[in-house]
Amino acid sequence: MSNLPRRAMTILSVLGLAMVTVTGPAQAAASSSAIVNTGGTRAAEAWFNRSDGTHANKAWFDVYDAKCDGNDVYVEYAINGDSSPDQKYNSGGCGTTKGFNLQTGRFAISYRVCVDDAGYNTCSAWKGDNN
Repeated sequence: MSNLPRRAMTILSVLGLAMVTVTGPAQAAASSSAIVNTGGTRAAEAWFNRSDGTHANKAWFDVYDAKCDGNDVYVEYAINGDSSPDQKYNSGGCGTTKGFNLQTGRFAISYRVCVDDAGYNTCSAWKGDNN
């Protein structure tokens, strides 16, 4: 590389810096996730993320609509054994992910991801986690 003109060396240096900047650190993995299939393929996924200093230091869900079937997807969850689970919808359509902040502090959570398929909704098995 020492035979390359000075301009080419400068360009290569800038490109190398851009590559380092673009790749950056990887995002932290979710604590746990649930997946629901319809028709034999993945339709939706929900990731539970423990509070980590981001999202106002609250735990949160990311809910992904994986299938182009025209159905909304949602996460259903109960905190500390609540007998009336809450639901948070992603109505953005195929390929979208929507995040929902929960709360701070220590708590146990049970959740599942579902497809709102007009009638009997198709849901994953319940998962358990904690913050």
